[in-house]
Amino acid sequence: MSPTSVEVLIVGAGVSGIGAAIELLRRGRRDFVVLEAAEALGGTWRDNTYPGIAVDIPATSYCYRYEMGFPWSRLYAPGDEVLAYLQHCAAKYGVEPQIRYGCRVRAATFDEATSRWTVELEDGRRFESRFLIAATGLFATPRIPEFAGLDDFAGARMHTARWDHDVALAGKRVGVIGTGASAVQVVPEVAREASALTVFQRTPIWISPRFNPSLRRRSPTDRPTLGQRVRRWISELALELLTYVVVHYARTQVLVKAFQRAVRAWMRRQVRDPDVARRLIPSYDLGCKRPTSSSDYLATFNLEHVTLETAPIERLVPAGVAVEGGALHELDVLIFATGFRTTEKGNQPSFRVVGRDGVELHALWDEHRFQSYAGIAVRGFPNLFLTHGPYSGGFNWFAMLETHLGQILACLEHAWASDRPRVEVKAKAYRDYVAATEKLATRTVFLFGGCGGARSYYVDRHGDASLPSPRTPFERDRWAKARGVRDFEFAEAGGG
Repeated sequence: MSPTSVEVLIVGAGVSGIGAAIELLRRGRRDFVVLEAAEALGGTWRDNTYPGIAVDIPATSYCYRYEMGFPWSRLYAPGDEVLAYLQHCAAKYGVEPQIRYGCRVRAATFDEATSRWTVELEDGRRFESRFLIAATGLFATPRIPEFAGLDDFAGARMHTARWDHDVALAGKRVGVIGTGASAVQVVPEVAREASALTVFQRTPIWISPRFNPSLRRRSPTDRPTLGQRVRRWISELALELLTYVVVHYARTQVLVKAFQRAVRAWMRRQVRDPDVARRLIPSYDLGCKRPTSSSDYLATFNLEHVTLETAPIERLVPAGVAVEGGALHELDVLIFATGFRTTEKGNQPSFRVVGRDGVELHALWDEHRFQSYAGIAVRGFPNLFLTHGPYSGGFNWFAMLETHLGQILACLEHAWASDRPRVEVKAKAYRDYVAATEKLATRTVFLFGGCGGARSYYVDRHGDASLPSPRTPFERDRWAKARGVRDFEFAEAGGG
């Protein structure tokens, strides 16, 4: 069977894939297809439906800049509203007809003779395109630790990203493993229903109070209100400042330490038992792991039926969870709030990618550490663009995406206008960028601060803090706009 041929293939119909599709459509480009493994769009906001799920930054910033007039109910919008927002954007901008559902990509291979990508699906179907945009996201594959006896537990078990709404928690003995961002949201909700709740903590998390007012609901509008504009400006300024102190930690550590003391004092006041409070407060520096905010998570540990367990898990048994020291926690339901595979091999993007000279992308990263140009391109992989490559993450995915798509679409437009449809980052520009970025990373809190014991997914298996950008959103955006397409070479098909 001949492959379906298009000019651009986008893999993934989450925030990034929908955003990339909208940018193409806004430029009058329709010769593209979005491949989505699931049967609906939305990515992480489709998959995560656990009780209490919400955005952890203000929704006025967590949105596309050209579509700010959505009627959020609260400053930190619940997850179902974020999914509704993505569905609204896909419908408004005409993305839906471009999506092919049930298309899980297995591999993508670059043909050097034609300068085209061949994408193979798991069911054997094939697509062919000039340009390939990998938008498979960061939080697509749930991580469940390989505990001894994992399959021995006799009760119901689930990951927060695969919530089973048929499992009733009322009156049940429930265990939650993990204390990251999803746990901070789900634990208070579970505590309201369970007869007994045990939270298994390996690493505590920094938590600040959350101010989450209701917002006036309106119908979606093309033009955001003045209030929406002001809230966005304030939240983006706050995120810029927060990112600044993290990525410029070598300069700002005195300020961070002072803020850290204030947060620690607030956290301690939320928990009545001094021993429990002590165990809930991190010993690593603020920013080593993604911090979060909540006004009810810490107070949950004041409830008589809630227990904090910090002894390492030894194994799972039919009756529950056994920890080191001999204690057994008998449970009816076990919830894994253990996050996702992020920088593990084969995860980002979530399929095999073979570029020039038969080099496979994940093998390259495995041997030579994670690297990319501006988070969007890798030398040796022409016509391939990443929406989230190494050293590009930040607190606001939308801000990162806006910068990346601006540079990606500039490359595509230049290629089309010049009739030079082979695009690849220049060798020297690539080396210089990677070297400069790795140097910048050494001044961040992840490498300069006290992050021992944080077990942060920001730090990869090579010991590099390769997930977050060592630049603030403003610095990154200003740099990308100044460079434009000058660091890319444009050639005829076949590289001539």
